[in-house]
Amino acid sequence: MVSRIRPLILITKVTKHGKLDDTVEKSYKKVISHLTEVNGAQVQNNLFGKQYDMTWVARIRGNQVADSVAFPQESVKNEELPELDVIQIRKHANRTDIYFASDREVNADELD
Repeated sequence: MVSRIRPLILITKVTKHGKLDDTVEKSYKKVISHLTEVNGAQVQNNLFGKQYDMTWVARIRGNQVADSVAFPQESVKNEELPELDVIQIRKHANRTDIYFASDREVNADELD
């Protein structure tokens, strides 16, 4: 597994209720995280009870929330970054662990 310190964008969604319809607004927060890849079927099964193609865990100081995350890129606006789905969030005394994946769950129908 490869570990590194890397910036990450936390994306939270807030639903604004209107008279006719609801709108979803996203907020973006840039943080510094300790990022680790979580590879291997057995490790993923132990953590999530499922398997994904590629997953990471970001360890971030403080109490954080996110519906999705993105890796920042130079000269690309936050709204245009590809979003990665958050699988689960674990809170500790002084840090938050955010587990996220680049794809959807792998199931037997997709295996050849």
